[in-house]
Parts: sequence; structure tokens; C-alpha cells
Amino acid sequence: MDAYVRPIAYRRVLGFVASLWMRRSGYFFLGLTLTLAATGFDLLLPWASARLIEGVAESADQALVWQSWVVLLVAFAGFAISRNLAHRLWIPLAARNMQTVLLQGFDHVLSAPADWHATQATGETVRRIRRAMDGYDAVTDATTIHLGPALVVLLGLIVMIGWREPIAGVLALLVALAFIASNLLVGMHWIRPASLQANATDSHLSGIVADVLAASVTIKGFTAERRESNHMEEIARLWGRSSATAWRRFVDLGLVQNLLLLLLLTGLSGVALYTWARGETGPGDVAFAVTSFLLMAGYLRGFGENLRVAQKGLEDAADALLLTALPREETREPVLVDLSWRGEVVFDGVSFAYPQGRVSVLNRLDLQIKPGETVAIAGASGSGKSTIARLLQRFYEPSAGRILLDGHDIAQLPLATLRQQVSVVTQEPTLLNRSIWENIAYSRPTASKAEVIAAAKAACAHDFILQLPHGYETQVGAYGARLSGGQRQRLALARALLVDAPVLIMDEATSALDPQTEAEVLASIAALRPQQTRIVIAHRPAAILAADRVVWMNKGRVSENSTSVLF
Repeated sequence: MDAYVRPIAYRRVLGFVASLWMRRSGYFFLGLTLTLAATGFDLLLPWASARLIEGVAESADQALVWQSWVVLLVAFAGFAISRNLAHRLWIPLAARNMQTVLLQGFDHVLSAPADWHATQATGETVRRIRRAMDGYDAVTDATTIHLGPALVVLLGLIVMIGWREPIAGVLALLVALAFIASNLLVGMHWIRPASLQANATDSHLSGIVADVLAASVTIKGFTAERRESNHMEEIARLWGRSSATAWRRFVDLGLVQNLLLLLLLTGLSGVALYTWARGETGPGDVAFAVTSFLLMAGYLRGFGENLRVAQKGLEDAADALLLTALPREETREPVLVDLSWRGEVVFDGVSFAYPQGRVSVLNRLDLQIKPGETVAIAGASGSGKSTIARLLQRFYEPSAGRILLDGHDIAQLPLATLRQQVSVVTQEPTLLNRSIWENIAYSRPTASKAEVIAAAKAACAHDFILQLPHGYETQVGAYGARLSGGQRQRLALARALLVDAPVLIMDEATSALDPQTEAEVLASIAALRPQQTRIVIAHRPAAILAADRVVWMNKGRVSENSTSVLF
């Protein structure tokens, strides 16, 4: 959570937002032009109303009065029309750029290495991506639609007020400067730290909620609902305190700003009435002063509110920059290294320790698996069995030694090429919340119907699939929650078999099956791909007995090789 509290310079975030604007510069500049036109019409309103009231008060020619009335209506109509047209341009710009922020964030998260994902809460990451989108939108709206026009109107009003009455103009300038300075200085040095902390707790809260909901079955199984509710209450209380602190600071700043506006009203109206009492000005000047205050106060309030929105948006959009700074896995395109992959695997003096781990999981491991051989890797928990699978797919890199696939050092192969040759099924397979057909065909979307069904049959999944209400079109639910553990494992096996990779790794991939079904699945897999190299990480007898050779692991090294096992 500490990463959220470290601020990124506003100029970097603004540079990122501006780069998105320039991707669609036509929309941006036309929208900006129309927004400035609306601002100009808005600025005409005090002048037009003053002219109308002066004409009425002085009993001028009615034609001139009606003309002034038309000018007032035209000014407001021009404001309404140009502002509406500007918004019609801002909408597609915002929608497309928010899509860009979403896709960029999604791409960087998806490309992050396995050790990063292992330390992140999914809900927290989702919240960061969503907040980055909203942050871009808030910054864009605040700066282009509100803050920029507000500055133009305020400057124009100050000039017009000063032209009519220099003292009032100076007062208006000083109040406006104090108003803007209070927003900038107080916002940067007092409100921003509270906002950063509020963002941190907000992300943490989202991560906890997602984690708890994903484990709902486990929670219910241990009747831990009340315990989790109490834990959530503590997290929510922390979120409430940090958010309330940020909100109170916004309210305190609002009080300061209202006192400044009171000073502005006192000065403008007081000077106008004083000069009117002395006969130096007329009713139109008083009307101009009051109208100018109302317009100026509205823009100053809007400026303050939108500056806070922009500030909050900058903090949120900073999440997009944090995501772009994530480490990325290698993204080289797959290449054709060898036309005849055979599936030979060699671990040559491989050592490895997990990030932040104090003990090496593998210690100078030497292991050779011949093409087409089925090797069972057995041993006590923590002996390094599953690590072999992770290293072979390069989710992690060995600290020493090398791993060869058909004579090629896998560290030199593009990841996409390597992972096309090594298919893995884990003990806890991950299914997408889609249909059974989509989950099996996920490994090879171009596969034919016959190929998908053949893979399902080889995994002994075809029969139970046909018994489901919608067969292969049955939705599996979140993480495959609508299926049993054994059914999920068989679908994952079918998905892996569909790839027809030279090497298949099964990491406790049949642990949820009964012994008879497990034996049938292993035999069916061997029959479907007789030339495939299979690495079976297992404890259970059926999986081990189905192997050509058993490799026993102990403390990260091979302790024994055998071709038969006695239980």
C-alpha cells in the first residue's frame, strides 16, 4: 500500500494526459475553440445587462432598449449553443481516451511478471485501473471545460471592473489572486497528503473486498462470516477516517474561500453604491457591479471546486503512470527456431530461490528428460517439484545454471515461442467465466470442433459435459465455481491437450479425481499424444505408476531415479 502514498510530480501526470489529448488533436482543439467561444459570450452578459438597465433607467429610445435586450439574448444563446457543441466534441474524446487508459493499464498489468502478480490483490489492481480512467476524465473536464474558461472570464471581468472603477478593479484582482493562491498552496501542501492516503486506503479496501468475495465458499464452510465482517469493519473504519480527513480539509478550504467572496461582494457593491450616492455613476453601474460579482463569484467557486477535482483527478491518473512503470515480461514475437520440436528437457546445474526467499528451492539441479518420456517427479512438500514447472515456462529465471529445450537455452528463446512448446496444468486450474467450449478452445482458438471434442474425450470430460444443461455452451461461473474440482481439472487438461505442445507438465493435475477416473485420464492422455514428453508432478500412486521413470526430489536436488515404485 505504500506505493500509493509516494506522489508523482503533477507535471508528469499532466504530460501523460496531454499526450492523450494530442492523439486526437482535431477533436481537442475544436472543442477548446468552442469552449472559449462560450466563455466569450458568458463574459458579455454583465456588459449587456448593464447596457439594458441603463437604457431603461434613462428612459432612452425604446428601439435602443429593445436592441440591448436582443444583445443580451444573443449573448446567452451564443453561450448555450457553443457550450453544447463543445460538449458534443468532448464526449467522444473522453470516451476514446478513457478506453486508451483502460487498455494501456490492462496491457501493462497482464504483461507484468509472475512474482509481481503474486504480491498484488486483484481487486486493488482493478480499482487502480478504474481510478486511472476516471482521473483522466476529471483532469480533462476540469482543465479544458472549467479552469481555462474560468481564468479567461475572471481576467476579463477584472479588466472591465477596473475600466469602470480602478479601486474596485484592484480589489477584484487581489481577491482573485488570493482565492487562486489559497487553492494551489493549501491544496498542494495540506489537502494532497490527505488525498493520497485516502486513495491508498480506498485501493486497499477494494483489494480486501475482492479477496473475501473470491473466498466466499471457504468463509461459509468455516462459519467465518462474522469474523470477516469484523475484519471488514476495521478496514472500513480506516478508510472512513482517511477519507473524512481529506473531505474536512476541502470543507475548511471552502470556508476560507467564502470569506474571500464576502470581501469581494463588500468591496464591489460598496464602491458602486458609494459612487452612485455621490452622483458619479448610475443604476447601470450598480447593476454591472452586482452582476459582475455574481458571475465572478460563480467562476471563483467553480475554479476552486474544479481545481480540487483536477487535483483529485491527477492523483487518480497517476495510477496510470504507476502501471506503465511496472516491470514487463519479454514481449518478443514467437520465432520458428526448429521445425522438429521433440520435447527433450535438460536442467543443467540449476539453482533458484524465490524473490525475498532466504532459502534456495533448487540447488544445482541436474535432470534430463528424454523426448516422449513420461517422468514422475515426487518428493516431500517444498522439495522443488512445482518450481521445475514454473522455471520451465520462465515465470521465473534461475539464479544459476541453464535449462535446455531440445538443445536450446530457454533463456534465449522468445517467451511466446517457449510457452507454445510447454503446456502446464496446475492443481488449482483457473477457468474464465465463459462457456466450457471457450475455456477448452482458449489454448487454440482456431481449433476445429472435432479437435476440441477429441481433447475433451482424452481428458475424460466429454461425457459429463454432455450431461450439463447446455453442454459445451454451459457457463462455468467465476473461476469455474459451477463445476466440481474434478470437472475443472479435466477441462484444464483438455485445454492443455488441445495445444499439442511437445512438453506437457501436470502439476498435481489429477488430484481431485477418484483413483479409477485418474487412471483412465492418464491412460487416455498417453494414447492421444504418445510422442509427447510428460512431466507429472504428483504424490498419488496412480500418477506415479503411470510414469516411465520416477525422479525423487529432496532439498532441491535429485535424490533418486527409479523405473518402478513400491507402495
